[in-house]
Amino acid sequence: MQEYVVYRHGWNEVNQNPEQGLPAKMAVARVVANSAEEACLLASQRVTLHMNQTLSAELAANVDAKEDNLNLRAEALEE
Repeated sequence: MQEYVVYRHGWNEVNQNPEQGLPAKMAVARVVANSAEEACLLASQRVTLHMNQTLSAELAANVDAKEDNLNLRAEALEE
């Protein structure tokens, strides 16, 4: 089993309102699962999802590596 970051796609004024500056793709959960599909199923039991919204999942290790890389770039720019 691996850890996944689950994203909700699609705006809705109830839970992901663009007028509040929320993105169309937003991380909504971290879950441990055997696959991305299972991660989405598990997250769907914990997060709200409206008709115009879907879930996707990415391996948390990959998401964390991208975030770490962005942080390193920001630190390099601070000089």
